Amino acid sequence: FLFCCRWYNKSMTYLIMLAIYVGVLFLVAWTSRRTMGVPTIALAAGALMADLWTNSLTPFVTQTGIVIVSPPLASIVSIVLTLLPALLVMFRSQKASSHYRSIIGSLVFAVLGVMLTYGAFSNAVVLDDASKQYVLEIVKYQNAVVTACILLAIVEVLFYRKPHEHRTHHG
Repeated sequence: FLFCCRWYNKSMTYLIMLAIYVGVLFLVAWTSRRTMGVPTIALAAGALMADLWTNSLTPFVTQTGIVIVSPPLASIVSIVLTLLPALLVMFRSQKASSHYRSIIGSLVFAVLGVMLTYGAFSNAVVLDDASKQYVLEIVKYQNAVVTACILLAIVEVLFYRKPHEHRTHHG
């Protein structure tokens, strides 16, 4: 995805690329048909790991022979470190009990994923003048949005009830 960002930035606006990024994360979460509380919390853990390890791991990745100029390799490492824990636990999470819960959880997951990887994303996609005022609004509310998403994930984990299995009794 990030490799396409540099190619499309000449004909598409920054906001369109941001919307596509949100859409891809939403679709990954929604198609898993899982509850998103634990994966959303894992996004926060991944962001912490990215903050701690991106600078140390990027030279290591470069030494393995991977050379990427655009987007910056550090951006890719940061995004992978943020998203990977969430993707790993996503497929071990419980099945969502309702379509509504799946949509809401996937939306929260996608929004938090974008907000936590926003710095790396903005290094990969050129900000155009038309998008600048909207981006400033997004950044202004970033802390509140991240906090709200994490709180919603915690609430889902605390109050989620497994759907009852319907067993037939033969007697």
